[in-house]
Amino acid sequence: MIKVVATVRLLERFRKLSRVIGPIAQDVSESHLNYWASYATDFTCPLLFAYLGYRQHWNWPSAIFSFFSGLTVFSLIEYSVHRWLLHGSGGLLFRLHESHHKAPEERSAFFFPTSIVTLTLVWLLLDRALHLQYASFFTCGVASGYCYFGILHHVEHTTRINQIPFRWLQKRWAAHSVHHRLDHCNFGVVTSFWDVVFGSHQSSKKRNRS
Repeated sequence: MIKVVATVRLLERFRKLSRVIGPIAQDVSESHLNYWASYATDFTCPLLFAYLGYRQHWNWPSAIFSFFSGLTVFSLIEYSVHRWLLHGSGGLLFRLHESHHKAPEERSAFFFPTSIVTLTLVWLLLDRALHLQYASFFTCGVASGYCYFGILHHVEHTTRINQIPFRWLQKRWAAHSVHHRLDHCNFGVVTSFWDVVFGSHQSSKKRNRS
């Protein structure tokens, strides 16, 4: 009984803390300084981990395999976080993402050191389990996927579809536009592959005809 009461009190403290941190986190995420600083960090991370991999004794097959494995894993993480955390948790991240859906033209991003801290932790953990070469190129793949995600998401909310020159990019723009209208589908920003796998894909053509 004492443990239950202590747990309830601890949860209540976390709720109170989230009410204080929430508005501060939202203000930081929506600041222009944080937005552009996050891009600078995101561009730097792939170069950093590519350099770390290059300094090791490496070969092309293992480097390419590790890199594309990282890209693939990132695409699954991006889909999973977007679908089950940002749209299903009801917590602080859910509220921050909800504000993005209400005002998608507003430029917001996670606090800019988040990516490099997270990626460094991933790299350190993988280095313990794998050779440094594989850990570096794998993390470079994850970092490249995140950088691509940031650029693509920026284009989708700052550019009209008729201003986009590439057909594949227009498809990504259209798919994300459907997500913002319906919000229960097309969770993948970088690819529709996982939406097809998990049954959450919605064709933009079907939506336009309805």
